[in-house]
Amino acid sequence: MDRRPLDVTLIAIYFAGFSSLLVGLIVYQILAHRIHMPWQDKIVLLPFTLLIAIIPATIAFGLWVMDNAARLAAIILAVIHAGTEVALLSHPLIPSRSFTIFRIVLDAVIIICLCRPGVRKAFQWQPVGFSLRGKRST
Repeated sequence: MDRRPLDVTLIAIYFAGFSSLLVGLIVYQILAHRIHMPWQDKIVLLPFTLLIAIIPATIAFGLWVMDNAARLAAIILAVIHAGTEVALLSHPLIPSRSFTIFRIVLDAVIIICLCRPGVRKAFQWQPVGFSLRGKRST
């Protein structure tokens, strides 16, 4: 297997950090009682929100181990995220237009990096040879 490209490593770290931020934000809001709903409703809602929050962590792990499905999932997630950010730009009360544009550019960079021929080649499946009783096969 080829070495992991530097941009893939940085993208994996970004997705892991993004997931950590989401999980931390959810836990903080629940513990600080920022979510105003009964505990019974929070207990029902918590598994679904945490499941959504760990999706980027799962993609980050897949990128780290050079799984091509994770590369495709990262591209799809970046496209969806960029699309929602573009839709957010049309909202009149957007908190920070420049930060939203930065996130769209970041998603575009992620998509471009993961579609580069060298990165695609690094993610290709390669046969691994193993031996039984000293006979080598591929």
